Amino acid sequence: MANEGTLSCSVRFSKSSREASQSYSGIQIDVSGDKVTRLIQEIGTAEEALDVGDVGTAGYIIMKNLDDTNFIEIRPGSGTADLIKLKAGEVAMFRLALNGPYAIADTAACDLEFLLIED
Repeated sequence: MANEGTLSCSVRFSKSSREASQSYSGIQIDVSGDKVTRLIQEIGTAEEALDVGDVGTAGYIIMKNLDDTNFIEIRPGSGTADLIKLKAGEVAMFRLALNGPYAIADTAACDLEFLLIED
């Protein structure tokens, strides 16, 4: 079967006299697996692996920092440099190239909500 998933995203920027926007909708993706992990994980100030549950091969992930103040950084592995930064309330969506991403909170523990779809 094909096109088991559909992606949509958009962004709009407006500051001073500069404006820009981009959106994509209805992007169809093929998904080989059938596992999904959806949860809210408390991320502490020491790095920790994201709980991918039963997902064998990571595919698309959408995540949101639920904290009102602090940021969360995402790393491709333990002890590696930060790759993604989610400020308070921010969202990111992308395809994972590995199964073991790590996260670390800035100043205090933060809740990270995410949905991970098996590739």
